Amino acid sequence: MENQYLTSIGVISKKENLASVEHETYTNALVLESLRPFPGYHGTTVPDRTDPKSLFLVSKLVNSDDKIIRAIKTIKKNFPHKFDAAPGVLNLFNKPTGVIRIKDLAYNNVGELVEAFRDQGISFTKARKVAEYNSIIKITKYFMIEELTEGIYHDQNWKEMYYIQVPVQMRWNSFEKITNSIKHNVEDNNFDAALTTMYNKEGVLDFVRIYDEQSCQGKLLFIKEKYLEAIKYL
Repeated sequence: MENQYLTSIGVISKKENLASVEHETYTNALVLESLRPFPGYHGTTVPDRTDPKSLFLVSKLVNSDDKIIRAIKTIKKNFPHKFDAAPGVLNLFNKPTGVIRIKDLAYNNVGELVEAFRDQGISFTKARKVAEYNSIIKITKYFMIEELTEGIYHDQNWKEMYYIQVPVQMRWNSFEKITNSIKHNVEDNNFDAALTTMYNKEGVLDFVRIYDEQSCQGKLLFIKEKYLEAIKYL
């Protein structure tokens, strides 16, 4: 049987520790940085030691995804540096706040990118010191995944990323409780998990995203069964 592929715009929800960026970014806009992008993973090759980490340009408004995605497309036509960007929302000062998540861009080029977004009509919150705190972050992005076995998919753009399909939408508190329970009751608990939604012709699909540099099909099947078992009791 041929492997099944799914390509979709979707939303990933995760909880991370954030703080205002420490490095020089040459901008007066507020830029937050993820201190540990995969907090549940503790490997020998720690993925959040890359430079730079995930950055979040904090906008004054919660802009529509379309507005941000169109701006990104326009900027990439002429911007001199490679970067990855996506619209998102996180909590800052106890309220939902629009952000643009940036990856694959050097700190000293951030200011240039901020100005390019300003040219596209995006306004940003003024820079200030933000002490470390945690927030649920929701990022809208494009997914391309391949089904390895029933209900388990592999990201075609990031080899350490996998997706376990689940039959229901989980609230964050329930998901976090189930994930912590699984991690406390299995020997190999070295993985990071997040919630993801994607779409196909039938509607919304729900997944648990797994980050694991040393994953194998057996481990993924075991994690899948644990989530499915716990979901029965929701």
